[in-house]
Amino acid sequence: MRRIPHLTSILQRIFVATAALAVFVSPVFTPDARASEPRWYVGLSVPVMFLDNSDSVTSGTTFGNQYSASATNEYDAGFKVSGMVGREFGNGFRLQVEGFFARAEVSKLTYTGIEADALRGVDIDDVNIPVSGPADQLGAMVNVWYDFNEGSRWRPFIGGGLGFVQVDWGGVDYEVGALEQNLANQAAIVGARHQTPNFDSLPAQVQQQIIAGALAQAQLPPGTVPDLSGTDTVLAYKVGGGLGYELTNHITLQASYRFFKTRQLKFTGSNAIGNMVQATSDLQGHLFEVGVRYRF
Repeated sequence: MRRIPHLTSILQRIFVATAALAVFVSPVFTPDARASEPRWYVGLSVPVMFLDNSDSVTSGTTFGNQYSASATNEYDAGFKVSGMVGREFGNGFRLQVEGFFARAEVSKLTYTGIEADALRGVDIDDVNIPVSGPADQLGAMVNVWYDFNEGSRWRPFIGGGLGFVQVDWGGVDYEVGALEQNLANQAAIVGARHQTPNFDSLPAQVQQQIIAGALAQAQLPPGTVPDLSGTDTVLAYKVGGGLGYELTNHITLQASYRFFKTRQLKFTGSNAIGNMVQATSDLQGHLFEVGVRYRF
């Protein structure tokens, strides 16, 4: 899994990028002679959210047998609602505190690269798990923005932010234990073929009977596989830019793009019979937003 850089490194990159871009863009967007005064503002934005396919790894132990599998989660387009309070400092910089809620439907879950000791090195096909329901985000960030063209109605801006987000998969509906049952079935087939002398030379009907018997014994009782925890809270960051238009002295409309990414998510589960499961996943996406700010 890719991990986001250290907190200090992210801050340095955001501010260095902001300063560097300001140097190159300032000659194009020459500030008006009027100086802006420091002012407070509140705002609201409603972005359309597109989450990238997220890579994850699921691993666990079922009755002492260890297994692992890579997985890809796919999402439908989602939305995000953000509210913010900020301070304009009169020199182009804005400091902002943002709270947000976001939601995107999980549309597909595919397991690949499945490994288990019981498979005896045999490769098995990818496993598609029927899945539906929303993956939610609830979080807060501290953002720093730089507005170019101070004093003009048209004001491009760039910046970024850092904060925390709670990712909630509790609303996602899927068959718990589907991966583990598939593994048990495949292991049973491999075991039956390995333990039956001259299996490949037996009549097809006999082979089918042997495999059917092995599959019947491989059925996992309800509750064998524990549920994964539904939420995890992690560090997140975003960078982006956009264009604001000062409709009045108090109201600014804006359109922007932001890229965001979280630190690695981790969900775990265990039960009374000693079985365990763990899933780690990344989460990143793209926001195309329209919003409004009201300046006091």
